Amino acid sequence: MKKLVIVLLLVVLVAGGVVWYFLAFRLDGLIREQIEQVAERALNTEVRVGAVATDLRNGSLTISDIEIANPPGFRNPNALTLRGIEAAVDYGTREVRRVVIENPQIVIEEIDGDTNVAQLLQAAERETPPPTAGDAEPPIIVIHHFRMNSSRAALESTSLDLITDLEVDTVELTEISGTPQEVGQAIAREVLEETVKTAAIELMKATAAQKLKQLFERD
Repeated sequence: MKKLVIVLLLVVLVAGGVVWYFLAFRLDGLIREQIEQVAERALNTEVRVGAVATDLRNGSLTISDIEIANPPGFRNPNALTLRGIEAAVDYGTREVRRVVIENPQIVIEEIDGDTNVAQLLQAAERETPPPTAGDAEPPIIVIHHFRMNSSRAALESTSLDLITDLEVDTVELTEISGTPQEVGQAIAREVLEETVKTAAIELMKATAAQKLKQLFERD
């Protein structure tokens, strides 16, 4: 009887160890890889994720140190850096109750009338090709509430010889559903559209100020 108890205890420990290993390493690693792959397809640029931490018991997901590379031709290595994303998740139904991004770091670069965020927005607005035969059907996920709190952005304009800071307004979305890539594109569009709009207003002000200065200098 004692031997049976010891054997059962070993089985439980081994099974528990396998489950812990899967949840702590394989699941988090797979999610991190999926985020990178989906984001890279959506934005047509390199995306790096530092770490993903899932908590199935409490239904939470934390993603840290996301770096979205600039399109080719721009000076800074990254356009966006997200130090932390917090999400409340139902892992059984794939429903996400909320996603919150705090204090993203945004670098807007303008060269010859074009900006890095505008190029990323164009990539996010592309039609995604349907899955080919033999591909696994992507899951449908739902995000009930997404929020990126207002943030500071650095604006660098080569054409206007301008370096300044500006504020990007809060971006908030509700009831987003679709495949991971569709949801990612929807969120990316909103964030990038708000950033492009903010940059365009600041660039228009700077252009007007420059023309006014040139006018006074001629007089």
